[in-house]
Amino acid sequence: MVIWRVCFICIVIFVSTSFTSAQMNEAELVLFNQIVTGRIDNLAPQRVYFFEALRCDYISIKVTTTLGDLDPVVTVTNPDGSLLAYQDDSNGTEDIHLRAIAIPTTGRYTLTISRFGYARGTTAGSYELLIERVGNGSAFGCALRYGDTVFQVIDSTQPEVFYSFRARMGDVINITMRRRSGNLDPYLRLIDSYNQILTENDDVPGTDNTLSMIEGFFIPADGTYYIQATRYGFMAGQTTGNFSLEIVEAENSGMGNSALGAIPIDFNTIIEGEITNDQFTRYYRFYARENDIITINMSRLSGNLDTFVVLASATLQEIITNDDISNETQNSRIADFRIPVTGTYYILATRFERNMGKTTGKFRLQLQSQGNAFEDVASDVRRILYGVSLTGNIDDITPEVWYTFYGEVGDVISITMDRVEGNLDPFIELYAQDRVSRLVSDDDSGGGVNNARVDRFTLGYTGIYYIRATRYSGADNPNTSGSFVLVLAQRFDN
Repeated sequence: MVIWRVCFICIVIFVSTSFTSAQMNEAELVLFNQIVTGRIDNLAPQRVYFFEALRCDYISIKVTTTLGDLDPVVTVTNPDGSLLAYQDDSNGTEDIHLRAIAIPTTGRYTLTISRFGYARGTTAGSYELLIERVGNGSAFGCALRYGDTVFQVIDSTQPEVFYSFRARMGDVINITMRRRSGNLDPYLRLIDSYNQILTENDDVPGTDNTLSMIEGFFIPADGTYYIQATRYGFMAGQTTGNFSLEIVEAENSGMGNSALGAIPIDFNTIIEGEITNDQFTRYYRFYARENDIITINMSRLSGNLDTFVVLASATLQEIITNDDISNETQNSRIADFRIPVTGTYYILATRFERNMGKTTGKFRLQLQSQGNAFEDVASDVRRILYGVSLTGNIDDITPEVWYTFYGEVGDVISITMDRVEGNLDPFIELYAQDRVSRLVSDDDSGGGVNNARVDRFTLGYTGIYYIRATRYSGADNPNTSGSFVLVLAQRFDN
């Protein structure tokens, strides 16, 4: 019987590894701490699974028969197909428990569940499979996961230790290296897969050279990163001792959870997200040109979410906010906003009362562009802003100068055109965006000598307006000329 079982083990290992190579595409992914159920019988004498593991992971594998008389056999093979672990029975029972398997290299591992006797076996039944990560090693070159702590030593024979970890763009991480014995002066470096040093730290102030920390580092791209745990002076350093090293994911880690990890959003696209009590603000960013006209819509998709949307500058200074479009809806909209300066802007998608709010749910966010406010304006038309004065000249060669500005419905404005030199008799006209419809004009209301003034005119729409600065062309004063100052002001007085 012993000889038969030994022969069977060899057969199972050969068949399992051969099957794994041929049928890998049919294998089922198993995640750590996930219970998977299956059945072994004459129609299916074995099942194949795979799992991802990192170098120095310690894993536990449990296979428990839940129905029938199944006598399970478990084989685990390395990414190269060689045997890593095998077990038939565990502690006199027919259930299997492989404890603390040390993972030799980062990669995909194959796990095959069969029965004693394989196709010739007679047992059958249902089972549960559970794979758990029960620990991690501290050796040089081990791969770490967020939450891991390792212990090692720095001395003359080992002045540095390297560890690796996988990260995704938008992760925000903290790495701490703490002296545990000796006079070690810890020093940390974070290095990318191109061997570029991303950041480094010697001492945290006030810790008497016992603590080195890389705090709040934003991961710029998906990939593998490396931690160099060493000492001040590196190879030439003199301090030695034991240390602990910990890597954790910081608060608000992940894309969209902070301004640092803001999700890029393009014009005229839709993005969906979720507001929860743990994450009550989602961050997005976009690039816009001066005078671009944009609209931001945030609408509830599920839950009781009372949306609230914020547009902020590159320094996160809030420019404009909106809670509800109207009393009939809890959706939010910032409509027809004109970008003041070319650059990066942030959208904060949140809820009413933000961190104090109670509502949650999924939402849809849309950023729309209505183009640039001045894209249809001729290149020879000068732009003017509220509160700005510009100079010009009127003569027979240039009998008129056109200006344009962007105004909002309800704005109250004043326009003055004052002569500076010559005998110019100023005359100003305000036109609508079609540059044909004249809204108001003035010849001599500005006081002084024939100056022009349009006082407290209320704009009737949001958009482009034109100012025509010219000279009075009446028969009694036909060909005046000279320089002038034009001032456009927004009025807030009564």
